[in-house]
Amino acid sequence: MQPWLSQHAPLIATTAASVAAVGGVALWWVLTHRKSAEERERLRREHLVLHGRIIDGSVLDWSEQPNSSDLGTLMYRYSIGGVSYECAQDLTFMKGTALIDATCLGRPASVRYDPKNPANSIIVAEGWSGLQHPNRMLVPEIVAITASLSAIPPAVK
Repeated sequence: MQPWLSQHAPLIATTAASVAAVGGVALWWVLTHRKSAEERERLRREHLVLHGRIIDGSVLDWSEQPNSSDLGTLMYRYSIGGVSYECAQDLTFMKGTALIDATCLGRPASVRYDPKNPANSIIVAEGWSGLQHPNRMLVPEIVAITASLSAIPPAVK
């Protein structure tokens, strides 16, 4: 047994060093190329917008951050299959993408949730909002009235 070990010792040492080097590089890659919390949250919202189901809910509260451009946290409630969920969505990463004000509080809203995990839900995402603003509902009617008035020819005197 001794002659075999001494004969193959350089090959074993080289193989062990190569495996350790590849493992070290792989570990370094995994540790330095992790997705940030902001990126993971954006991917979660994107997944729910693409694959989530929509259900009725209501906005409970909104805690904005004073002296900050952050939107704060939006609390909401919805029920699925007799189970009531109260959730909070952190809107810190959504600067400038959501229109939130005090008129949303206590109003109905659409909630997107994951059918495989109903507790995973959102109420606001990039390009989608389940919030209902009373002022925003009037805008299309005003635009339609303005367009129809501008189409009327001036009276001939």
